Amino acid sequence: MPEIDPWGDVEITDYEATMKQFGIEPIADLADRLPDNRLVRRNIVFGHRDLDTVLDARDEGDPFAMMTGIMPSGVFHFGHLGVVDQVLMFQDMGAELTLCAADIESYATREMSLEDARELVVEEYLLNYVALGLDLDSTDFYFQSQAGNDHQVRSKLFAKHVTQNEFEATYGNADPGKMVSALTQYADILRPQSPEHGGPKPTVVPVGIDQDPHVRLTRDVASRYRDASYLKPASTYHRFMRGLQGGKMSSSDPKSYIALTDSIADAKRKIDEAKTGGRVSIEEHREKGANVEEDMVFELLAYHLVEDDDELRRIRTEYESGAMLSGELKAIAKDRLELFLRDHQQKREEARPKVEQYVAEHADEELA
Repeated sequence: MPEIDPWGDVEITDYEATMKQFGIEPIADLADRLPDNRLVRRNIVFGHRDLDTVLDARDEGDPFAMMTGIMPSGVFHFGHLGVVDQVLMFQDMGAELTLCAADIESYATREMSLEDARELVVEEYLLNYVALGLDLDSTDFYFQSQAGNDHQVRSKLFAKHVTQNEFEATYGNADPGKMVSALTQYADILRPQSPEHGGPKPTVVPVGIDQDPHVRLTRDVASRYRDASYLKPASTYHRFMRGLQGGKMSSSDPKSYIALTDSIADAKRKIDEAKTGGRVSIEEHREKGANVEEDMVFELLAYHLVEDDDELRRIRTEYESGAMLSGELKAIAKDRLELFLRDHQQKREEARPKVEQYVAEHADEELA
């Protein structure tokens, strides 16, 4: 089934203009207050809104939270890792973690059954999250359809605090499925601050810039809702990793991504077929060097496969100068990718019994 994005098919090219338009601050201003993180150092996580409130709470020893969601839209690939890396950063900082599986939204807006959505969440997302380092026992993980009566009622009460004009101006239309999904998302984002989860506390939501409309309207709802003292949620923003062929990475186009469950052979083949910034001939490449900004293999290295900044800088310098050929860059990527996938896929299988037991126990709790 093709991937359908009910919130719009966006491809951001001018991040600075988008930041200025919507009041997003550069995260570089707070980098010295954050743990050392590759994505922050390289400006891949580039912006924030009110993140200082979360950091202030951490510094003062007060509770703070991180909330994110899983949209079951296809296989889990390297384009999803940016969010997980941030989740793990906030986990290490001591945040209370909330992880929502959006099965209601996938049913309402993506023509997917609840059963298929739940199966996809476990097999493609939750297993990968745990294999990457998520502490499931310390996480409030839930399916939207099993979030509890208080959560569902609260999402309906929030409808009073958003006008139809605001909704249409933000999302383009007021389709019933979209309205239900959005109201449910507001409840999801504010869930860490609900009375049953300890009440108001600074909460950060790491998102791509395309999800900022949800954050902005949730902030409005939080300030207007008088039956609880919600704090406006903070947010961080990361750049989209482009597809292997250039352009947008999409779960509906297997050539555009490397899945974390791809075989080593398939992953290497995708590297070989990826768009590079190398020149047509070796002679021209040696003379002019590569256009690194248009090289999807280098982007994969920069986002996820090379941790050391000095090493990445050396690779870039050699490639841009023409000393390194595209084939040599691909060889580096394939070696790093093989190491990553072998280690990760082993951890996935090690995580499987724990994840399956966790999901079964929580399903039993919902039925009890």
